[in-house]
Amino acid sequence: MGFDVVIRNGRVVLPGEVVSADIGIADGAIAAIGPAVSGTAGLEIDATDLHIFPGVVDVHVHFNEPGRTDWEGAATGSAALAAGGGTCFCEMPLNASPPTLDGPSFDLKRTALEASSVVDFGLWGGLVPHNHDRLPELAERGVMGFKAFMCHSGIDDFPAINDDALGRGMEIATRLGLPVGVHAEDNQLTSELTQAAIAAGKTSVRDYLASRPIRAELDAIRRACALAEQTG
Repeated sequence: MGFDVVIRNGRVVLPGEVVSADIGIADGAIAAIGPAVSGTAGLEIDATDLHIFPGVVDVHVHFNEPGRTDWEGAATGSAALAAGGGTCFCEMPLNASPPTLDGPSFDLKRTALEASSVVDFGLWGGLVPHNHDRLPELAERGVMGFKAFMCHSGIDDFPAINDDALGRGMEIATRLGLPVGVHAEDNQLTSELTQAAIAAGKTSVRDYLASRPIRAELDAIRRACALAEQTG
């Protein structure tokens, strides 16, 4: 058999064990794994004393493309991912400008990432109070799901969603066959604690953490789970 690449003599990490084996790759896919893969190869790589892992998929990154690339763009972010063994990332919708809330903003992000990323990627769409009618066009373009924030996201153009709007979004997502990812913190509680801390001059990292107590997450999680149960 002819291969494009054969990786020889590596320690191959499989789901249940680590074995000494060769890997034959053809047409961009693994075609053979065995103690001594036979066949011609356009390129042979000696992996003696090295471990060979499946590619890492990072399902939650913020590469801020387009519009806020100076925070961290896909060119540097995807290169760092590749250096760490990553082959694919899933980019969140909120830090781009514009955020990924409709078909045109999805198209802008896909174009930007295709131009700068060195690895494969998937895209989340956003779920905010005002974009329920745009969720189907995001689904048509292939978003992996919809992300919503139950508290202030830190980005003014990606507003927090109330329970009523989150439930309506979940109903639409159910019909579209897509999941909803939720940043679950009680917005009223975190806002009140934040304002009180700032008024008291408490602005350290520890003060910030104190403004996000565990109960703020638990309350929001309970509400999100109830909505998910109601909407399927």
